[in-house]
Amino acid sequence: ASNVEIAPYQDELDCAAVLFHVTFMGQAIGEDLRQLKTLSPVGTGLETALRLKATDESPREVPPGELQRYFTVASDPSQEAAVIQARQSPGLLVEGPPGTGKSQTIVNMVADAIGRQRSLLIVCQKHAALEVVYKRLVAEGLGQRIVMLNDVNRDREPVIRSIREQLESLFTDGSQAQGWQRQREQVAARIEALEGELDRFHQSLHRLDDNTGLSYRRLLGELIELESGAAPLEFPALRQRLASLDLASLTRLEESCAPLVRLWLPARYEGSPLAQLQSFAADRATLQAFTENLHSFIQAENNRQATLQAHPASFEIDDPAPYRDWMTTHVATLLGLKQEQRLRLARWLPLFRSREEGQLPRGESILAELQQLDQQLGQLDQDHYVPALSPALCLLENKALRHLDQDCTKVIAARSWLANINPLHLLRRKRLRNFLQEQGESLVVEALPTLQTAIRLESQWRPLRAELSTLHQALELETVNRQACLELSSLVKSDIRHLLEIQALALALAQSPRARQADEAALAGDKQHLEALLSDLDASLIRHGVRHSSLEQLKILGDWLGDELVRQLQHAVEHNLSNQLSLDRLHEALPFLAAYQTFRGRAGQLTTADLELLALLRQRQEQLDNIAPEQLEAEVRRLLNREARLGWKHRVEQANPELLFSQDEARAKVASLAQADAQMRLLNRELLAKGINLDRLGNRKQWEDVTRLTGKRSRRLREFIELGSNLGLMSLRPVWLMNPDVASRVLPLKASLFDTVIYDEASQMPVEFALPTLFRGQVTVVSGDEKQMPPTAFFSSRIESDEAEVFDGDEPDEDADEEQREAFEDTWNRREIKDCPDLLQLARNALPSTTLQIHYRSAYRELIGFSNASFYGNRLNVPVRHPQASIQRIKPLELIQVGGLYQNQSNAQEAEQVVEYLNELWQKPYDQRPSVGVVTFNRKQADLIEEHLEQRAEQDELFRTAYAQERERSEDGEDMSVFVKNVENVQGDERDIIVFSSTFGRNSQGTFRRSFGVLGQTGGERRLNVAVTRARHKVVMITSMPIADISDMLNTHRAPASPRDYLQGYLEYARALSSGEFSSSGKLLERLQTDRSSVHREQGQQRDGFVRLVGEFIQSLGWQAAPASEGDAFGLDFAIEHPDTGLYAIGIECDAPCHTLLERARAREIWRPSVLHRAIPHIHRVSSQAWYHNGDSERSRLREAIEHAMKVEQPLQPNPVPVDTEICP
Repeated sequence: ASNVEIAPYQDELDCAAVLFHVTFMGQAIGEDLRQLKTLSPVGTGLETALRLKATDESPREVPPGELQRYFTVASDPSQEAAVIQARQSPGLLVEGPPGTGKSQTIVNMVADAIGRQRSLLIVCQKHAALEVVYKRLVAEGLGQRIVMLNDVNRDREPVIRSIREQLESLFTDGSQAQGWQRQREQVAARIEALEGELDRFHQSLHRLDDNTGLSYRRLLGELIELESGAAPLEFPALRQRLASLDLASLTRLEESCAPLVRLWLPARYEGSPLAQLQSFAADRATLQAFTENLHSFIQAENNRQATLQAHPASFEIDDPAPYRDWMTTHVATLLGLKQEQRLRLARWLPLFRSREEGQLPRGESILAELQQLDQQLGQLDQDHYVPALSPALCLLENKALRHLDQDCTKVIAARSWLANINPLHLLRRKRLRNFLQEQGESLVVEALPTLQTAIRLESQWRPLRAELSTLHQALELETVNRQACLELSSLVKSDIRHLLEIQALALALAQSPRARQADEAALAGDKQHLEALLSDLDASLIRHGVRHSSLEQLKILGDWLGDELVRQLQHAVEHNLSNQLSLDRLHEALPFLAAYQTFRGRAGQLTTADLELLALLRQRQEQLDNIAPEQLEAEVRRLLNREARLGWKHRVEQANPELLFSQDEARAKVASLAQADAQMRLLNRELLAKGINLDRLGNRKQWEDVTRLTGKRSRRLREFIELGSNLGLMSLRPVWLMNPDVASRVLPLKASLFDTVIYDEASQMPVEFALPTLFRGQVTVVSGDEKQMPPTAFFSSRIESDEAEVFDGDEPDEDADEEQREAFEDTWNRREIKDCPDLLQLARNALPSTTLQIHYRSAYRELIGFSNASFYGNRLNVPVRHPQASIQRIKPLELIQVGGLYQNQSNAQEAEQVVEYLNELWQKPYDQRPSVGVVTFNRKQADLIEEHLEQRAEQDELFRTAYAQERERSEDGEDMSVFVKNVENVQGDERDIIVFSSTFGRNSQGTFRRSFGVLGQTGGERRLNVAVTRARHKVVMITSMPIADISDMLNTHRAPASPRDYLQGYLEYARALSSGEFSSSGKLLERLQTDRSSVHREQGQQRDGFVRLVGEFIQSLGWQAAPASEGDAFGLDFAIEHPDTGLYAIGIECDAPCHTLLERARAREIWRPSVLHRAIPHIHRVSSQAWYHNGDSERSRLREAIEHAMKVEQPLQPNPVPVDTEICP
C-alpha cells in the first residue's frame, strides 16, 4: 500500500479491515435456541418449564430404604427431604434462604445421583458458585466422578487426560472384590432397625389417643403435676371405671360431683334408709316432729307383734263382711262336690289362676279356643268323608297330601288329547293309580273329584286335629287319635262342658276373701281343709284389730315417708310381718338426717353415672373424713383426674409396648444409631468413589480411539463427550458442572442427555440462558431464593409483547367453548413465561417446591431475625441461642449513629467512622481477627470509603500492614478478603463481620429526602435482605439517617408495604437490639411478619406440670432456668447461664422435641444435638417416663448434668473463627 501523508491538524478516513476468529458469550446459546425451534421438547425439562403438558399429581413417594440413601456428609432433614424429592419427575424447586446450605444440598443431590447411577448436569451462571460445589465434591472424594468445565479449549486436555488415566487404572485393576457392599447392607439393616424402634417410641409418646385426645407424653405430664405435693389418694377400683371415659365425659363427671362432695360425704347417701323418706326441710322443728311421729308408730308396731304371737292364725281378714257373704253363697256347693269333680277341679284349677296381669287365665283361653274349634268343625262338610280313602289320607305327610291334591287337579283339567299324552300327565296318573290301588280302588277319572274333596276335607281337619291335640296336652287329657275324623266334634263338645263346670267353681273360689287359702283347700281334694279354714276366723278377727291400730299410726307417719316405704310398712302390717328391721335402720340413721336432706336436694341434678361414682367413692369414707372440708373438693378433683389418667396410661401402654423402653436402652440405641450412621456415610463415600460398573463401559480399544490427546484422530471436547456417551462416559463421570454458555458449546443438543439438571443461584439466571440445558435434561432441579436479587438488567431492553393488542388477560365468558378456553390458557402461559425475569420465577409456576429450613450462617439468631420475620414467615429454624445479657454485651447487631451530612451522594463522616472501626478491629493479631466486609447503599460511598482506606494506609504503617493482610485473606481455599461493595454487588459473599454505611442522611440545609437509591426502588427489600444476611458473627450499621423519618410505618403501626418500610424496620430493629430493648425488637418483628398464610412453625410444647416441676427443681438447686424456645426445631424448655461467661452452659429439654423436621430419630437424636452444640455446649434430656416412674434417679441425673456443665471451662464469647455455614455439623 502506498504511503499516505496527512496534513497537520487534519483528519482523514482510510479503508481498513482486520480479520480474526472470535467467540463471544451467548453465541452458542443463540445457536441452540435457533435449533430448539425445530426439536420436540417432549420428555425433557424444557417441556416442564414451558408447561406444555398437564401436571399430574404425582403420588407421594414412599421414603426410600437406607440402602437407597447415599448421603456422605452431614445433612439436615429439610436438605435430605429435598434430595429425596428431587428424584421424582418433573423435578423440584429448592428455595434456599440465606445460610441454609443450598450448596451442601446440591452436593448431596450429586451423591444421590451417583449412587442411583443417574447422570447429572449442574449449571450456574457464576463461576464462583460452580467452584464452591466443585471443591466440596472433591473434598468428599468424588473428584474422579465429576467433570467441571470452565473453558472449552483450556479444559479439553486436562479433562480427557484425567478420564484416560482413570480408565487405564480401572482396566488394569479390573473387578475387585468389594466387601464394603455386603457391609453396607448390614449397616443399613442395623440403621433401619434402630431408627425404627426409636421412631416408634417417639411416635407412641406423642400420638394422640383416639378416646381421650391426649398423647402419652401429655398424660405423663399431667400425672406428674397431679402427684406433686402431698401424697394423693390411691383408688385402683375407680381407675378401672374411669379408664373407659373420654376427656369430655370425665370433665362433666368431675364438674358434677366434685363441688357436691362436701355435702355428700356427711350425708352417708348411698344405701341410706333415709332415701325412703320424703324430702323435707332440715330445720330443728321439722326434724323433731318427724322423730315424735316415728316413735309413736314404733310403739304401735311393738304392740301388734305381741298380739300376733299370742293369737296365731293360718290366714288374716281385713273386712269380716266379705267372709260371711262368701260362706253363705258358695261353701255348700264346694262341700257337695263328687270325687270325680273334686279331682278335675284340683287338676284344672291352676289353669284359671296362673295368669299374668292384663291377660286371661290359660283356662279361659283354652275354653275360647275349644269353642272356636267347635265352630270350625261345624262348618266343615263331613259328607266328603270317604270311609275307604279318608283313613289312609290321615296317615299321609302334608307334602304328600299336597302333591296328591295337585295331581288330581292336573289330571281332571287335562281334556285334550295332546294333554293326555303329556309325560307329566302320565306320571301324575301313575301316582294317583298307585295310591288308589294301595287303598283297594281303581283309577277312574270320574271318581277323582270324590278323592279330591276327601283330600281337601282332610287338609281342613289336620290343623283342627293338631290344635285339639295341643289343647288336650294342656288339659292333661289323652292324645287325640291321628285318624280321628267324624268323632272330633263330639270330643270337643265334651271338653267344653267339663271346662265350663270348672270355670264356675274356680270363680266361686276366687270370690273368697282369702282366695289363695280357698284354692289350697280345693287343690287338696278333701273337706277337712275347708273346715280348718273356717275355724281360724275368730283368731283372725283379733289380729285384725291390732293391724288396724298400726295402720292408723302409719297414716300419721305417712306424711313424712315416701310412697314406697309407706307401702312397704303397710304391707308388713297387713301381712302380719315385722317392720322392726326397717324401723331400726331409720332410727339408726336419724343422726345423719339433716345432712342427708340437705344433699338430696342437690342430688337430683346428678345422673346415674354421677351417683355410681359417688357410691364407689364411699369405699374411701375413712380417708375422706380425714380431709378438711375446704380441701375436699380439690382432693376429689385430683383423685378423679389422676385415677382416670392412670387408667388411660395403662391402656396406651398395653397398645404400645414400645413405651416401656427404659431410658438406658433408648440411650444405647441412640449411640448405636449414631455410630452406624457415621459408618454408613463412610461406606457411601466408598460406594460413590469406587462403585463403577465396568460392564457399562466400552472396552480399552474403543476408549483409546476417543481419548487421543493429539494427532489427526484427536477429538474436540464436544466430539469426545458425544462419542464417550455411547461408551459409558456418563457412568464413569456422571456429574458435569458448567455455565450455560459452556454447556451449549460442548454438549450435544440431545433431548434428555442427562437424567437431571440442577440450576444453582437460579434467581441470577435469565430464562433464555437456561432453555438449552433444560432441553438436555429430563428432571429439573432449580435452587435459589426469590427474596434475593434477580439477574442484572442494566443492558436488557423492554420488548413489547406481540400479543399485547390481542390479549388483555380477561378470562373467557362462561359460555365460551372448550377450544376458546384452551386458547386462553395457552396464551396466558406463554405471556407468563415471557414475563419471567429469571429461571427461579419460571420454576415457581412449573415445579413442586420445597424450602430449606435450617439457617446455619448466623452465630446469633438476632442476625437473621429480621429477614426470617420479614421475608421468610419465620420458617427458618436457627440453632444458636444466647442469653439477652450476652446479646446486650456482645451486640451482634450494633447501630452507630454518626449524624453525618449527605452531600454529593456520599457521606464523609460515615466513611471516616468505617475506617476507624476497621482500624480498631485490626489491632488484634492476624489469626484472631474476623473476616470483614463493608457494604454501602450506593457506589459513590463505596468509592469514598476505599479512598479513605488508602489514605489511612498511607498515613499509618500498622494499618497499612493489616489492610494488606486482610486484602489477601483466604480460608480453606476460599477468598475471605476485605471488600467494599454496594448492596447490588454483595450477593454470594459472606464474612464474619459486615460493616454498613447507610450513606443517606440530612443535607447541609437539614433536609432529609426519602430517596434511597436502589433500596427505595421496586425490589429494594430484596437487595436489603441480601445485604443484611452476609454476616456470620456481627453486623455494624453506621448510619446518619433519622430512623423515624425514613417512612411512616413505625408511627402508623402498620405492616410494611414498600421497600423503605423494610429499610426503616431494619434500622429500628438494629437500634432496639443495640440498645438492649428486646421487648421492642420482638414486637417489631411480629409486625414485620406479613407472611401468615399458613402456620409454619411448630407451637412450643405446652409447659405442663412436668416442665413446670423440672423448672422448679432446677431453681431449687440454685440455678435460674430461662425458657429458651420460639417453637422451632431447636427450642429448649430451659437454658442455664454459666455464672462466669454469661453464656448458656447447658440446655435442658423435657422429652424429645416434637417437630415436623424431627420425625426421624437421626434428625432428632443425632443431628439436632450436634447443631445445638454450636451455641450451647451441653444438652440434657429429662425423660417424663423416668421422672414419673423413677423420679429420684432422673432428678439425680439432671443435677449431675448441670454440675458437670458448670465445672467445664468455657470461652468468654463465641469463637470468632469463621465456620462453614453451608455445612451443618
